This record gives sequence, C-alpha cells and structure tokens, in this order.
Amino acid sequence: MTIKIHEFPSVLIVDDDPMTRMLVVEALEPEGFVVLEADSGLEGIEAFNRHKPDIILLDVSMPGMDGFECCRRIRRLSGGERVPVVVLTGNDDDESITSAFEAGATDFVSKPMRWKLLSYRVRYLLRSRAALEALASSEASLAFAQQLAHVGNWEYGVATADGSWSPELYRILGLDESTDVPTHESLMLCVPDEERSPLLRSLMSLRTDGTRFGLEHRIVHRDGSERFVFHQAEATRDQGKIVSLRGTVQDITERKMHEAQIEFLANHDALTGLPNRNLLSDRIAQAIARAQRDNRRVGVMILDLDRFKFINDNFGHQVGDGLLKAVAARLRATVREVDTVARLGGDEFVIVLSSMAHPGDSEIAAQKILDAFVPPILMEGHELHVTTSIGISVFPEDGFNAEVLLKTSDAALFIAKDKGRNCFQLYTSQMGVQVEEQAELVNALTQAVVRNELEIHYQPKVDLKSGAVSGVEALLRWRRPGIGLIAPDIFIPLAELTGLIIPIGEWVLRTACIQAKAWHDAGHIGLTMAVNISARQFRLNNVQDLVRSALADSGLHAAFLELELTESVLMHDKEAAVKALQQLKEIGVVLTLDDFGTGYSSLSYLKEFPIDVIKIDKSFISDVASSVDGASLTRSIISMAESLHMITVAEGVETEEQLSFLNINRCDRMQGHYFSRPLPAGEMNALLGARTRLPWDSCRRVSPHRIPDPAEVSPVTAQ
Repeated sequence: MTIKIHEFPSVLIVDDDPMTRMLVVEALEPEGFVVLEADSGLEGIEAFNRHKPDIILLDVSMPGMDGFECCRRIRRLSGGERVPVVVLTGNDDDESITSAFEAGATDFVSKPMRWKLLSYRVRYLLRSRAALEALASSEASLAFAQQLAHVGNWEYGVATADGSWSPELYRILGLDESTDVPTHESLMLCVPDEERSPLLRSLMSLRTDGTRFGLEHRIVHRDGSERFVFHQAEATRDQGKIVSLRGTVQDITERKMHEAQIEFLANHDALTGLPNRNLLSDRIAQAIARAQRDNRRVGVMILDLDRFKFINDNFGHQVGDGLLKAVAARLRATVREVDTVARLGGDEFVIVLSSMAHPGDSEIAAQKILDAFVPPILMEGHELHVTTSIGISVFPEDGFNAEVLLKTSDAALFIAKDKGRNCFQLYTSQMGVQVEEQAELVNALTQAVVRNELEIHYQPKVDLKSGAVSGVEALLRWRRPGIGLIAPDIFIPLAELTGLIIPIGEWVLRTACIQAKAWHDAGHIGLTMAVNISARQFRLNNVQDLVRSALADSGLHAAFLELELTESVLMHDKEAAVKALQQLKEIGVVLTLDDFGTGYSSLSYLKEFPIDVIKIDKSFISDVASSVDGASLTRSIISMAESLHMITVAEGVETEEQLSFLNINRCDRMQGHYFSRPLPAGEMNALLGARTRLPWDSCRRVSPHRIPDPAEVSPVTAQ
C-alpha cells in the first residue's frame, strides 16, 4: 500500500552525511518540497517502500550498501514505475557515470552541488518523469543518459568497416545523423590538423595491439566553433583475438572553460583585470630576455595614486574601486601594446616599457602618464581629480632582474613622493643608501638571535562548523630594544636573504611544538599548531630530520603539526618538492599551501602535491564583499578544494560580511582580526582557557523555515 505523507512533491535524500542531508532540506523545503531523510542504503529502501517518494537523491559512497546497489534494489522494487533517481557523486569520470546508469539512475549530480540550482533540477526531473516512462527500452535510456552526461560512444568491427555512433556523439561532433557516415575518417576530419597525429597513433595501437588510450583533444564544428573532448577507447577480444573497437567521447568544454577562468583570475588582478605580481615577474623576465638579444633597454615604473585613501574614505569603496578601474584603462591607453600594465595591489601599479632604445624614453613615457591624469575622472556623479607619483628604473643600468628593478624603482618612487608628488623620479646610485640601512638591519637581526629578542605570537584558527578554536598559527615577532616590534615583512625577507632564517626557523619549529604539547597537557586536546616553513628551510635536505627531531623532543604527535608552504617554494623544483612532501607525509604531519591564489594557483599542478589544507590569501578575502570577481575567484577556490578533498582556511577575515560569505560558500576554517589578532603565549592561554568561540549564528547555516534542534545551538561564549 502506497503511503503519501503530504500533498506536495516528496523527495527522499539517502546520504550518510548529515550535513549534506541538512543542506538538501534547506535548499528544497522553502521551494515547497517535502524532504524525507535516510542515512543508509537499507534505510533508504525502507523509506522508499513506506512513502513512495516522487524523486530520490542517492549518495554513491556509503558504508555497507553503496548507492549503486541501493539504486538497483529500488529499481527491482519499483517494477515498471520509473521514479527518478539522481546519483550524488564526487566523481564525474566515465566509469562512475556508466556505473550509475547501469544501476538504473536517471541523472547524476557532481559534488559539491550548486544548491541554488537543486530545486530547478528536481522540478525538471519531475516534469520529465512522464517522458522517462516512455524511455523504458535500454537503447533510448542510454541515449538520454549520454545526453545528460555529454558522452557519446562509437563502435567498430575489426574485420569490417561497419561502425555505429550514438546520437550524442553526432551532437558532440557537430555532424548530421541522417547524412554523415559514422567512419573513423569522418571523425578524424572533425579534429584540428595539429592534433590528429596523437589520436591517429592511439587508434593504430588500439587496432593492432589492443592498447587502451585516453586523451584530450579539440573538435572543430563546420561553423568554426570548438569543443574540448576527452576521448577513450578499448578493444574487445574473443579468445585472445581483437574483434571490435569501442570508445567514448565526453564533451569537457565547460570544465576547460572553468579551469581557464581560474587560471586567468589567478594571474590577473580581480578588480582591474590587469596582470598581478606573479605574471608581472614573468613579463619583466621576458622583456629583459628580448632586450639582451636586441641590445635594447627595459624601463620599470611603479606608480602610486596620490591621496587615494582620501577618496576611498570620503566617497566609499565602490567609488574607489571604480576609480582604480578607470585608472587602469587610462594607463593601458597611454602605453604601447608591447608594454605591460600591472597592479600590485591597493593603488599601486607597475608599467614595463619593453624594447627602449634610450634610457630617456622612460622619462617621455612617464610624462605622458602624468599628462593623462590631468583630465578629471567622472565616477558616479563625482568629478575626481587624481594625480600619481612615479618611480623609474632601467635595465641594465639599475638592475639585472625583476626583483632588483622593482626595488630600485620603488626607491625612486619614495623620493618622488618626498618631492611633493605628481611627478616622476629616476633611480640614482645615491638612493643606494637604503642598501646600507638594510645592512645595518641585518647586523641588528643577527644580534637579535643571540640576545633572544625574537618571540612567537599565536593566531587562532576557528572551525566554521563548531565555532571553536581548532588550531593556532605560530608567527615570528622581533621586539627590538628601544624601538619596539619590527614588522615581519621587513626582517623576514632579510633573514631569508642572509640565511639567518635557518637557525631562526628551527627555533620557531621547536618552540611551537613544545608549546602545542603544553596546551595538549593542559586539556586543549586536538589543538593543531601551524608553522611556516621558509624557502631555504624546505630546500635543505634535512628538513624531514628537523621535523622528526622537533616532534620527538617535544612529545607532540605528528598529526597535530601543520607545515605551511607557499606556492613559489613548491614550484621552484616540482620533482624535488613532490619527493620532499611525500617524505613529510610519511612522518604524519599536515601539509598546508599558504597564500593560495597569489602565485601559480593551477588545478593541474595542485593535484601533483599531497596537500591537505589550502589557505586562501587575505587579498582575496578582502574583496569578497565588494568585488564580483574577487567573490567568484574565492568561491572557485573553495569549490575546487572541496572537490579535491582539501580543507580550506580563509586568512585575514576582518568583517561580518566576509565571515558570512565564507559560511555560505562552505569554507572550513577562518583566522583573522575578526576573531583575534596574533597573541603572545600568555594571552593565548587565557583565550583557550575561556573556551572562546564564535557565536553559533556566525558559524551555523540553518534555514529560517526549519526549527533547529536544541542540540545544534551552541551558546554565545566569551569574546
């Protein structure tokens, strides 16, 4: 007997993850659906028999009975009735898709899901249920499945030229099923000339040796449009002899476009679209290489807008962001196409003048830029008069690489500002006094190590599901007698440059491990300790031995030590980095990729490293509430990390709006001044002792249409 518990459409979600079930409830109940829940395959079958839901959402990976077996049993129980079954899977490969449809699934959704679209997907499937009933035959069901999965298939006999294509393959290739003959030759004609050879070799090896292949290539339609596909094929044997060939062609254009967007956003400023610091270094290196070949010069100019903070404070960040976009457009219009305009951050821009014949050419270009700022910029009804100060350095006179040229032009910019702004200044040797000041600072830093002037502050990391402090990051501080705290961005680069970072880094690691063990002994079980590993430390052959020694001496379990490394450190020598990371993973420590997004940020390389945690750089977090592109990039990073089963930590969280964005987009953890600044060990003891945490409504995502269980609500604790 069929039992209907509600007049509205009913959805059965079968998933052992309570968070996924809760999110499905929050997505569908406000849209008028009745959501039934089951936490296992067996419970899902019982719920199906009892309630006869209109549609089923079914997780693949569950303990005991997996989603495929559960789907098969439901299909046997439902008889001829085709209740839509949507498989939820974190894998979108051909094998998983094929298994889903062979088990009787109607559709599949890749995790992480786009929750806002879930109700539309469910309504569409319910409207299509009548049509699905008519697709009972295996051939029609397969065609529909292939259309949903964007996968077409072909098959050929070895002894004959006869072959067949599925309707979806015709669509992917842009061909007409009624006129185009399904031959290998017609398929090859859809592939661009430069990509045919690898595919042809693979097909030949398949035919002669039965060697399976899987490769990506492009497809060009007759109208000139392009698609990206993943092409797989295998041979079928009978008594050891190859008798037929069959393959699948999956349209992966959307995925490729998504990866390209991430690559672009990772190498360009989210607000202006200009190259960022990472791409700038590459452009300067290319310009220097061309200049050396052609006996020319390269000019590097750093620009800083005068009184930009005044405009931002008085007219608001929206006007300020619009002004930065307008400035970027003017700068691009002022220089040549071969030159580069980049944004370093804030109101600081860089222009690379390629292939200059004379050093004086940079002065001409600088004056053109100053002249371009004479007309006011109209922004939301405001007439803004903006000027800029410019510092200039020239290759090879003022430096032989990007790092030195940026430093010397920055020194010139300081002088230009000191002269009264709205002017430019070329770098001169007299500005080298700054080098002497750095030498004095290096000497003082050397003494600081001996005199124990260094100390560690700890910044909490907060779990966004519970609101509790889950770990801390150890941050180095230098308290110089008579001066006070020296900013880390001043002395840490000097420590790297001189090699002092080696003994300093070892001291930080050992001290942090001892402190973490002390907190564990005090009852703060499970608290993790994150320690930054410098480039020099990581490239030493004994970094693994140092970590083992620090853990052994402190008694800290390896699972509670996080090692944070930057992208640039890993990309210096990828093969060596992978080997070193694997050795560290064997110890049992957690590996974190720090400042993600400011460097290479490529999905393809990220999968090569055994990374556990991704820290999203604070420059992106600061933009999530005010920049569509910044929010899009941050959302993409979180989604990408989730798909790779990595934990995400947002650093530099300072506002309620930023925290809300991170909660909505399922970021795992946060750290920043919104919760706590970095604290000395004593103050950190007090914070941990008070069990300080975020209020429950700052970390829980509960639908207003659903009354939360009292056990889910954490009381507001000390702030």
